[in-house]
Amino acid sequence: MGTGEYIKRVTVTLLLAVLLFTLWSTRNILVLAFASVVIAIAMAQPMQLLQKKGIKRGLALTLSVAFSFTAITLLSLWIIPTLGKGVADIVQDLPAAAESAKTAYENFWTNTPAVQTFLPEIPAADTHAPIDADSIHEMFNWLVKSGMAIAPDLLGGIGIVAGILVNLGLVLFIAVFFLLEPQSYIKALLYLIPARQHPRAKDIIRILGTTLTKWLNAQLFSVTVIVLLVYIILGLILRMPNAMVVALFAGFATFIPNIGAVLPILPITIFTLAYSDPAKLLLYIPVYLAIQFTESNIITPQVVKAQLNIPAGYLMIFQLLITMALGALGLVLAVPILACLIVFVREIYAYDILKLRNVNVHLDDR
Repeated sequence: MGTGEYIKRVTVTLLLAVLLFTLWSTRNILVLAFASVVIAIAMAQPMQLLQKKGIKRGLALTLSVAFSFTAITLLSLWIIPTLGKGVADIVQDLPAAAESAKTAYENFWTNTPAVQTFLPEIPAADTHAPIDADSIHEMFNWLVKSGMAIAPDLLGGIGIVAGILVNLGLVLFIAVFFLLEPQSYIKALLYLIPARQHPRAKDIIRILGTTLTKWLNAQLFSVTVIVLLVYIILGLILRMPNAMVVALFAGFATFIPNIGAVLPILPITIFTLAYSDPAKLLLYIPVYLAIQFTESNIITPQVVKAQLNIPAGYLMIFQLLITMALGALGLVLAVPILACLIVFVREIYAYDILKLRNVNVHLDDR
């Protein structure tokens, strides 16, 4: 190997190392940018629908953005105070409730010898100080801060809720800029690619846009189904308190695959303990799980599978990895990020490099 070739390889290796380090150091910014792209594609759907109705692009864009911002603002002003009041009531009553639970368990354990062989004994209810509400509040803030890792990184010192809201506003404004002149961003990317590869690059960009649109359509269907089922069954039929808030929370939680299915149990528990008979949890939670099972395994899969098919095992592993790297926002965006990575690997590596576009891969030897 000549000196020139050696220097070239070392230089390329160093540049790749610097690039990887830069990407890792700016990963929080990059995931916010990706979230902006996803939101821009979402806001483009009603804009394109209005354009098909004959409305000019400028007016259609204005109406779509105004509707999106108004909907997000109204939902935030409605859901956050209601959920916060329920949490505050639970935190306030939790110490006494914990002591009552300890006393009830001790009486049950003492008066039922048959369960003493497999249920452990706990200390008497009055041997420990009650749970401190301030400690619970501090623990809750720590958990939120740890999960929403992006907010402290970018906006440390202004508070958790403020950081999340400012980041949300930042993402929305960036999404609007993407909507204003989408072609200019594509042209900027093409300047980084040799001219002979421009047609292929534009084809891959189109496929990425189609993939994200399919994910959004499938997600919209899933959100609609779960919101309607939760509100009608738990709210209108079983009279669960704040059923609409729980339904909307359950709808938003569907953006988090696998894990999101169980997250609504938290507001169900909070609102039931705060505003209703705690014994009704034995009804509400099983009914909700039945709704979630029906939606996840019977209703939605037929639509989602037709739109976007990602193996569940790959997705769960990717969720763990991306949550460690990017926090809660990475968990929410795990599916579209993985879908885009699959497109890149399939189109560039499998099709262009390995030439497997028209090859049928079989597991047997025939």
